Amino acid sequence: MSEVKIKAFVLDSLNYEENDKILTVYSDKYGKLSFISLGANKPSSKNNFSLNLFSESEFEIFKSRNSKAISKLKTGTLINQNFNIAKSYNNYLFASIISSLILQENLFYNKDSKLFSMLKEAIDNINNERNPFSNMVWFLFYCLRYFGAEWELKSCYRCNKTSKIYRKFDLNDYGLVCPNCFTEKEEEQDNEFIKYLQRIDSNTFFTIQKFNINVSYEIIISKLILDYYIEELGVFSVSIKEILKKEVYNDATFLEYTNNVLTKHSNRD
Repeated sequence: MSEVKIKAFVLDSLNYEENDKILTVYSDKYGKLSFISLGANKPSSKNNFSLNLFSESEFEIFKSRNSKAISKLKTGTLINQNFNIAKSYNNYLFASIISSLILQENLFYNKDSKLFSMLKEAIDNINNERNPFSNMVWFLFYCLRYFGAEWELKSCYRCNKTSKIYRKFDLNDYGLVCPNCFTEKEEEQDNEFIKYLQRIDSNTFFTIQKFNINVSYEIIISKLILDYYIEELGVFSVSIKEILKKEVYNDATFLEYTNNVLTKHSNRD
């Protein structure tokens, strides 16, 4: 094992035997890795504060050569505790959902400076109450590419042609529909929602932060993207299950909510 220093966010903590902990973190130099902290549960441990969930810390570790094997912690120094996240159940849930993506098996074991910066920005914004819900939604959206997935927001998903205008975003197939492919049986959506989706798609996690937020649109997008991760990508976690228990995400409630927000006849009423 080689001795290295890393900056990392604590994503998961597991008690091991009587006094030890196994931590999973996302680091600036090596991506996701796990290490054991001997004696972490002892009151006299000097590393305790650096090991709290969502903390940003500098760790000195004896790193295993195998990226998926467990390394060993030497020392931990707290940079930012991000303790405000735990004061709000919703914010704790948002941060947990973000963490659950990175904790997926067989992914994120390599250095990725952009993802590390995204995680740092998201955790910091949630901790400081800067649009915490939207930061979760945006993080989920911009992480789609890591799973080899994307929504079709640059052209019509049915004919693969670009158009100046689109009639709807298909909520089942996750793509835009142009006027030529739009059928009489379909309901035209508010064009502002389509523009909102395209704006997210054309920006980055960092540049989208400066735009005004439409909470109603964000609620719809959050439900769609959570379902997409579960049904299309096979990603699931306790935190995702928990947020989907909210009344607005109930299938009947969400259908009515979506129709009221997106359909043009509702906007004219």
